[in-house]
Amino acid sequence: MKKLLAIVVAIIFVALAFAVVASQGTTVPSATADVSHQSVQQNSDSRLLAIEKKLEEKGIPLKYASIPAFYNNITRDNGVVAPSYSSAPAPMGIGFYGTKNVSGKLVGYNLTTPSVMASIGIKNMSQFYLLNDGPTSETFQLNSVLTNVTLFGNSTYTFWTQNVAFYSERTQTIQFLTNIWNFSSPAVAISSNVFHSYDGILCAPTFYYAIGPTIHVTTPFSLNLYLNSTVVDRDSAVFFNYSIMSDNHIQSGSYDYAIFNSTYGQPSTFTAKAPEYLASGTQVTPTGFIPYDFEIMVGGPGGGSTTSIYNVNATMNLMYKGSKGYVNVPSAYDVGSETGETSEGVAVSWANDTAYLTPGPSFVYGMWNISGSNAMTHYSGMVAPSNAFMFISEGNTFNASNAQWAPLSLSGKYSFTLPTGQYTAQALLSNYMNAYFMPGQNVSLMHDYSMGIYTPLYAFDNAQIANISLYGNGTAGNPYVMDNYQVMPISSLFEEFNDYAFPVFAGVLLHNTNASVVMQNMPSLYIPYTSTNPTYESYVSFYDLPGYNYLNYELYNASNVTLWKSNDISGYFASGVSGFPVANLVIWNSTNDLVGSNMFNVMDSGMLIYKSPYVTVWGNYVINAPQTYKSTFEQVTDIWGAPLGIAEYSSGDTIYNNFFDTAITAYSPNTSIYSGNPAVYINMWNITKQPAYITHYVNGFALSGSIINTHYQGGNYWNNFNGTIPYNNNGLIAYGGDYVPLYHGLFY
Repeated sequence: MKKLLAIVVAIIFVALAFAVVASQGTTVPSATADVSHQSVQQNSDSRLLAIEKKLEEKGIPLKYASIPAFYNNITRDNGVVAPSYSSAPAPMGIGFYGTKNVSGKLVGYNLTTPSVMASIGIKNMSQFYLLNDGPTSETFQLNSVLTNVTLFGNSTYTFWTQNVAFYSERTQTIQFLTNIWNFSSPAVAISSNVFHSYDGILCAPTFYYAIGPTIHVTTPFSLNLYLNSTVVDRDSAVFFNYSIMSDNHIQSGSYDYAIFNSTYGQPSTFTAKAPEYLASGTQVTPTGFIPYDFEIMVGGPGGGSTTSIYNVNATMNLMYKGSKGYVNVPSAYDVGSETGETSEGVAVSWANDTAYLTPGPSFVYGMWNISGSNAMTHYSGMVAPSNAFMFISEGNTFNASNAQWAPLSLSGKYSFTLPTGQYTAQALLSNYMNAYFMPGQNVSLMHDYSMGIYTPLYAFDNAQIANISLYGNGTAGNPYVMDNYQVMPISSLFEEFNDYAFPVFAGVLLHNTNASVVMQNMPSLYIPYTSTNPTYESYVSFYDLPGYNYLNYELYNASNVTLWKSNDISGYFASGVSGFPVANLVIWNSTNDLVGSNMFNVMDSGMLIYKSPYVTVWGNYVINAPQTYKSTFEQVTDIWGAPLGIAEYSSGDTIYNNFFDTAITAYSPNTSIYSGNPAVYINMWNITKQPAYITHYVNGFALSGSIINTHYQGGNYWNNFNGTIPYNNNGLIAYGGDYVPLYHGLFY
């Protein structure tokens, strides 16, 4: 009966014809024990690790969990609740915190409503971030905390609800996803008896989620998201709705619902109170560290990840249901504070009650009825070379501590809108002199080889590779030879992380290239961690991590690339990115690449190859880095459980004549790291056994000999080889293995 009523209510919600009650001054529910009556306060790190472990045990991809902002600290401005994020990466968009500007002073109050809505208009949008497992994807999240939820007759419970649109630029699709988390206590734990009925999957004691429809969209398109609360047959209930207009075609629906166990054990006359969404400038949720806000944001595709926006032309509106229908929130910041997914590279401006998104610096500030001015200024210009990096800081002199990255187009153009004020820009690129200038000006950097490598090396097409190369023209006979001279650390501008330790910048990124490229004798890409990122600095300090790192290499749709004779490929990743495709070298959707004669000092993840056939891995030393022997280091860089040499999520690759001496030598499972679905990966872990002097050629490089000086060549040296053929690392290589391992004496 209740499910039938739920369907009826869903139809009503789709028609947007439901009764509404809105009020101000409602008393915020006090913190109570969560449903499962756990009251132990876990620290943020152990809570995150517990969530990741539970999802892994149940085979749930991390993209299905839009994780709360566990690392947040409550911020107040003269006693009024303000955004917890002070700088990007952050959940950029619109956040309403129950605040208003009264004669130049912020005043906090409470606003409640049964329904929150967001409207997003996308003219174009491009994003890229390889390590989040959805390189060309991001999420739009409508998030809000539902109060007055009744469980077993008690109406003091609080739940965080999320209506998420997972947008993939590559596949031109939107997949809908819901999350519900229990915010009734600091434990953030949900019990198995919390719901009477629901359409999704309850993963107690962690969270609830549901996977909605996948819809094809082409830009421009518009998207509306709804969070609707009501009472169904005396029980508290929440519904998740959407509508999309694309190609002059509208699709809409209510794709998930959850009815809470409100009346169990109660008299037949008992009816749950009407649940309400709450935004409060005076109090925070019973978690103690997350505020009550309404928010629509753009961020990484789940799991606390981030994404980098390279191009966007979009609008956002955030609304709540009042007595006369939906109205825009009365005040706003350009950031939310409830979710852990973040973005960078998007500038948010506003006019009236609408936010406008352009590719630019992601500063955090108050917008309408928070800021003292609504004046905006548009800045545009050109930077050469086009793959230089541009940062903007507030003030009339450049200040690295508040500088934000501003993306450039393939031609080097920038164009963004910010609140009127004083800003200073810096453009910089390895082997070029950096330059300071005022936004709105054009700048051309001067070539200076004495600068060496002090920024990452990025190229998004073949033409940009020339700007970061010593010589060559990109042909097979005359490949580009990339810059390889580092005389100073990578600039501290590039040490950005989000709260879950997803690094914003790689050391080398080749994206959509097919020119022949050689990276030979590459430097360490060493970067020290300074005070520009206090969140990560405290993480480094607390866990006794090194106060430095080495940036990684990323090849995405990049073919004909050779990484050769580079003797210090290293770097670590914090445990917050466990389960994601992170490694010192990530090769994704690429082909005909060679990784040869390098030294990998593996702190936690050496190489990861995904869907990249005809990659040759030859002649590399892959060993445990010295830092891995520190116990605290192991605990917080535990990506695979121990340092892993190579992860193969691809078929058609050849891996031979390597020296694997890591705790976990190799891993090639029967599931996809991208989708979690079953997969079969067939690779050659050896060539046919033959004399060591025979030479093979790959990308013009001669490959011959044995890495441990055996008279033959065939497979690899494995530190845990026990004589069993094929070598498959005790089953961690699910299909095939090394039939000709390199070994002295006992076995060969």
